[in-house]
Amino acid sequence: MEYIDEISKTDEHYIRVYESYECSGFENVGTTISLIFAPLLAGVCHGLEKEGREWNAVETKCIGLGDPYCEFKLVPGEIAELKNSLQKDSLALERIHDRLMQRLTDFFLHEKPLVERAKLGRNLAYSPETSFPFMAERFRMAFRMGGARAGKKIGECLMGSGLTGDTTMKRMVSLLKYAKVGEITVDETIKIRDNVESNWIPLFYTTKWEEPCCFFTTGFLNGFFSTVKNQHVKETKCIAMGDPYCEWEFR
Repeated sequence: MEYIDEISKTDEHYIRVYESYECSGFENVGTTISLIFAPLLAGVCHGLEKEGREWNAVETKCIGLGDPYCEFKLVPGEIAELKNSLQKDSLALERIHDRLMQRLTDFFLHEKPLVERAKLGRNLAYSPETSFPFMAERFRMAFRMGGARAGKKIGECLMGSGLTGDTTMKRMVSLLKYAKVGEITVDETIKIRDNVESNWIPLFYTTKWEEPCCFFTTGFLNGFFSTVKNQHVKETKCIAMGDPYCEWEFR
């Protein structure tokens, strides 16, 4: 990341991001990709200043548009082009979907990397924003539903490739390990130690959560297992609750 002095001015700031974890792998799909980074920047600006102004951010350049990097404009107040940036053409969404499914298929069947970044390498970035404890319930539900859809799509991808039984399980676990989600074991239950979705919470909060917080992972596992094994899972232990690992039981 870098702050772009030459085009920034008072109350209009530009931040450039190279090899963005949100956009890498979706080059030239015909639209901006970032969904989390822009509002995250705006929220940070709002929290940092004393005036309490409402900040907005919009992605003005993107790897998805063919640019060599992603760039964001931040201003206190409204941004005229923000609304249009949130509207996505259906053909562009289809291209994103097709690109993702092709990369998943190549990963599962041919062990090709999901993403290759010039400096950051083949590591896949798993974003912990899904477990921010101050999210409203509707956003938590959105992450659960998004995770469930992702798990379902991956299950369908594996089964559509002719893989069945324990092989689908092994490939799913290999994907989570590739994304460095945590140390995963699957037997009578599913355990994830050092789970990236919840492992950071004890570092910032002295009180323990009263309920599990792995919204995306729970949705993902439910979507996957309901597709390949007609089973569902429930998170019964969570690092955010003070447990040594996160654990899901089959239902």
